[in-house]
Amino acid sequence: MDFLMDILSKLNSSQGKAATSDSKHLRIIAGAGTGKTRTLTYRVAYLLMKGIAPNRIVCITFTNKVAREMRERVQQILDENHFAFEGFPLISTFHGFCYRFLKKEIDSLGIYNRNFNIIDDEDRNRLYKEIFTGMGKKDNKDFCRSIVSTIDHIKTEGRYPEELSPKDVPLGSVFTFADLEKVYSQYQDQLRNQNLLDFDDLLILTVKLMEENPEIRSYWKRKFDDILVDEFQDTNAIQYRLLLLFMGEETALTVVGDPDQTIYTWRGAKNEIIKNSLQKDFPDLETVVLDENYRSTQNILDRANCLIKKNHDRIDKDLLAANHVKGEKVEYHDYFDNASEAREVSKTIYQLVQGGKAKFSDIAVIYRSNYLSNVLERQLALYQIPYRIYGGMKFFERKVIKDALAYLRLAVNPDDYSFLRILQAPTKGIGEVTLAKAKDWMAKEKRNNLLEVFRLDQDKLKIKSSSRLALKDFFDAYDRFQKKRENATDNDELFSAIASYLEETGFLAYVRRLDREETDRGSYVGSTGNGNEENVQELLHTLQQFFSSEYLGEDGKPQKPDLEDFLIEVALQSDQDTMEDGNQVSLMTGHVSKGLEFPFVFVTGLNENIFPTSHAVSSLAPEAIEEERRLAYVCMTRAQRRLYLSSFGGNDFIHGGSYRPSRFLKEAGVVSEMKPTLPDYQAHQGTRRPSSNPFAPTFMSKMGLAHSNKSNENEKYQVGDKVVHTTFGVGNVLAVEGNKIDVLFPEPFGKKKLAIGFKAFHKLKEE
Repeated sequence: MDFLMDILSKLNSSQGKAATSDSKHLRIIAGAGTGKTRTLTYRVAYLLMKGIAPNRIVCITFTNKVAREMRERVQQILDENHFAFEGFPLISTFHGFCYRFLKKEIDSLGIYNRNFNIIDDEDRNRLYKEIFTGMGKKDNKDFCRSIVSTIDHIKTEGRYPEELSPKDVPLGSVFTFADLEKVYSQYQDQLRNQNLLDFDDLLILTVKLMEENPEIRSYWKRKFDDILVDEFQDTNAIQYRLLLLFMGEETALTVVGDPDQTIYTWRGAKNEIIKNSLQKDFPDLETVVLDENYRSTQNILDRANCLIKKNHDRIDKDLLAANHVKGEKVEYHDYFDNASEAREVSKTIYQLVQGGKAKFSDIAVIYRSNYLSNVLERQLALYQIPYRIYGGMKFFERKVIKDALAYLRLAVNPDDYSFLRILQAPTKGIGEVTLAKAKDWMAKEKRNNLLEVFRLDQDKLKIKSSSRLALKDFFDAYDRFQKKRENATDNDELFSAIASYLEETGFLAYVRRLDREETDRGSYVGSTGNGNEENVQELLHTLQQFFSSEYLGEDGKPQKPDLEDFLIEVALQSDQDTMEDGNQVSLMTGHVSKGLEFPFVFVTGLNENIFPTSHAVSSLAPEAIEEERRLAYVCMTRAQRRLYLSSFGGNDFIHGGSYRPSRFLKEAGVVSEMKPTLPDYQAHQGTRRPSSNPFAPTFMSKMGLAHSNKSNENEKYQVGDKVVHTTFGVGNVLAVEGNKIDVLFPEPFGKKKLAIGFKAFHKLKEE
């Protein structure tokens, strides 16, 4: 078998053993940077070349990005070995797999139809708010947060309201069992009424259909010969339950994961599934350990190995640098305060790039929680360092994008939350009083949704004439689109109909008006640099690309993607799925960094009560600190060439006393011992005192920013002048129109329209 020799020649001995194993049940323990995705990809290719039909293989990943990369790499391996197949293995996330299953089977439940949509977080919060308002509890924040958190936990276990018990109410809770039953039941009822699912419903309903319908279960159990699962350490109880349901007696199973990187227990991930449950359920389980690291230098790995060994009950392994490069020592600094930390990190980044040692895109700054990015952003802007935040607001969460998607969602499934967004984008003049009447009328007349009410019952609601006209224009455009959508013979026609629909409803005119109003207010856009219309155009471009690509069905065969598929794909996007290429520094939390790598990594805010968190520090359960330690291990093992660790001093006003360096620094062997705790009144101020830092003022003066706080309202501009901006850097004036100028800045910012007098920029005076 020439293909077997070819595979073995491309992998190390452990990877080759895992990729070509003929064991029915295989567990691959793959340390950070050991090529787990590469190994899994070659295993899929091996199964295909061994004769397993493509539609008999399913591979579960944890992000759409990894799924796309695996599909491309498998195809490349097959091409290199001159293998051709009809169809392709289904490579998908758990939620994507369940969507494909439910699109085929959900009608069997009798309470949903296959045009269902996924409710997003904003609409989910609105739904809960309606429930709490009806209970008179909307102003009781503790009640609302506590009960929603409890329901989230119950749903990750795969249980619905009818399966609740009084034990689900935590001791000392601010809500009763009756409250829990009422809120959870109303939440699920409202989702069903709107033909909406949340993320947990995708899994729960799949399990429900498989467990309660023997005919469906029998069909799907016979469907796959091989199931492979990536990132198995983050599998939760219902995902494992689902996996077992799809395994027939002859189905083979391969799982890949690293128990040392289980960092999602707060989302239900159970470390013991990969460590213990598999061995109990599959006594013939073969285990292969991958410990050759192809990412980091040995100095980085030594610190990470040292740290993670402090955890108990783990599958022991030591990561070894495959290239045998010792590398630079891990650098640690304890700064005076968090502002000093942010300034020195920014300064180091600037010097790395100016010295030709790195590009901005080679660098990541990782922190425990999103709020820690604030001071970093300010300092990066002062140093003219382009950056992008991951784990914050994603592209599909921007208001104008959600408004555009509401128009599309309504065409597929007329839920009330999409319709309510459309009433305001642009406004149809419908106020809260009219909406309340409409909801009462909908219940009284048993209308299906608010769209029906506003289409059929305007006389009963006494809607004013201007609103009637706006609604008529919308419904006319909506009906024309539905007719075009129904008659479209291909996706080119469908895309053209969508573009016309957004124009004819007045949405695109509304978006252009928003841009004009923002320009008139003298506002400017942050690091992404896109206006509202540009964002909508990017959405349409993404949709057009989706329509022109192949979409794999539940049988692994390519099919024509439709609008429903696109909306689900958008709903299931993760932070990493929306990452874009560009020469900018990446800012992210430790959780978002999982699976990524960068030549230069800064892990900041390594302080007690920050990393590890105060919750973990005060917890009586050792598992809490162990999870934080695993997260720190993940952060450290993102670095390829250089790893910078830092903490800061100052007064900790939230927890009292002063900030202290994290225990993880000593555990990793970065420092030999931690300094003794000082009295609260004698705050720890870090071992690296703030310097006069002549670099930054000189740099700022050179860039013309030293006096940027002065008003520039009276400055005169002409084409060719240079402008310096606190975020975008130095640019050239392309055009002058009244009190506005068009300026071309370096990539990734590009062309910007700025209002003269705005303090964030001014004319660059030649020395």
